[in-house]
Amino acid sequence: MVPFRLQYAVGRRDRLAVESAPHLPACAAALGFSSGILYLAVAVSPWFLLLLVWPAFTSRKFFAFLLELIRVPRRPVDVLVEADRLGLLSGGDRVWLYLDGVIQLYRTEGGRTWTMLHVNGSVLTIPRDAITAEQVKFLQGFALAAWRQRRWTQPAA
Repeated sequence: MVPFRLQYAVGRRDRLAVESAPHLPACAAALGFSSGILYLAVAVSPWFLLLLVWPAFTSRKFFAFLLELIRVPRRPVDVLVEADRLGLLSGGDRVWLYLDGVIQLYRTEGGRTWTMLHVNGSVLTIPRDAITAEQVKFLQGFALAAWRQRRWTQPAA
């Protein structure tokens, strides 16, 4: 059973749900700053509009992400699972995550996809048709072992 490889494509909706989260703090700050600048431009002087360059600059990665989301409808994903680690092909490089860091693997969106959470903050969305029940049990075993380890190392309340 191990090693195994998962190959599938992730659509716009799934990518937006997972990949937009890191951009939200910068977008929220840019929105607040922009609304303040627009008020100052109307109430005090139109010269304040020049300051709107700053939020556009700080949110440039989010705008690049949105353009890429519009341009590329489905992104191919290649996951290689070995005995103790998981390799995710991102761009041209493979990023390795150790399986002992898997926190949770659960069904989402009415059973349409599986979502895997890693201790380093990585989120992997896997379509139900791309993974077998044995592969899910293998990955869930690591999450269960990590839960047991956390349970024994945390002080009792």
